[in-house]
Amino acid sequence: MRKGADDMDVTVKTSTKRAVSAIVLSILVLIAAQLVSVSAGTGIASLTAQAAFGNVAAAGLYPLLTVLGLRVLCNKILRCSLADCGISKCKIKPVWGICAICMPTIVIIAFLFVPGHWENSAMEPWEAADALTGSVLFTGFAVGFVEEAVFRGVIMKVLEMRWNRVIAVLVPSVMFGALHVIGTSMDFLSFLQLVIAGSAVGIWFSLVTYESGNIWSNAFIHSIWNICMGSGILYISMEASENSIFSYVLDTDSFLISGGDFGVEASCISIVVYLIFILLAGALLKSRDKAGVKR
Repeated sequence: MRKGADDMDVTVKTSTKRAVSAIVLSILVLIAAQLVSVSAGTGIASLTAQAAFGNVAAAGLYPLLTVLGLRVLCNKILRCSLADCGISKCKIKPVWGICAICMPTIVIIAFLFVPGHWENSAMEPWEAADALTGSVLFTGFAVGFVEEAVFRGVIMKVLEMRWNRVIAVLVPSVMFGALHVIGTSMDFLSFLQLVIAGSAVGIWFSLVTYESGNIWSNAFIHSIWNICMGSGILYISMEASENSIFSYVLDTDSFLISGGDFGVEASCISIVVYLIFILLAGALLKSRDKAGVKR
């Protein structure tokens, strides 16, 4: 095992059996950690009669249990450390911190040019607290970190160890897109649009991981995106949401604009923005390669 300039500098091969086992187990770790943390959060919410307390507990448990499970997986199956998979000391590159804010801002502004109207939910203060803690802490930072640790951390690294970086970028990206189909009911066009959108996001996150040398920049991008676009703060769709503080209701029935059955994260507007940032990440990664910086 060779350590280089960054946390993800590991050049060691593994077997197909071990790679597949690690991928399956990492997904199981994510599922188990989510079930336990959500169940614990639900229990705490019932005891305190405040969902906000349950959200805080679940948001803390989810990444903690995931990291513990991934550490065992890395040590016992892959014979490597979490740092080898980019899960190391938190370090976010400024350029990606800026992009984390810019991407949802661009998408939101673009949707405001689509005919629609605002609706505000008549929430009580405690309901707003529930929405904010669930959106920012759990859906935002906890989910953002966990999904990046699993997909751009362990799964991407094990595919690179077994095959190459092209496979390591593409396979987790398609898996990431397909994962969001679970638990949803949608027609074929919506399914296709979601897989394209999810895969594009996955490719971007993968390129950011390689450019930055760890998962923290893309985990931060993922978290901010979830907070702005996939949470209880702002909801953009063809119908208002009672669970979101603000709703922008689109006056259109075009699935290309609305994102179909999944929502605006799979819309053509969002996909175009994803592609723009993919080009940016690819350019920065290429520039880094030309400069001879090791990863």
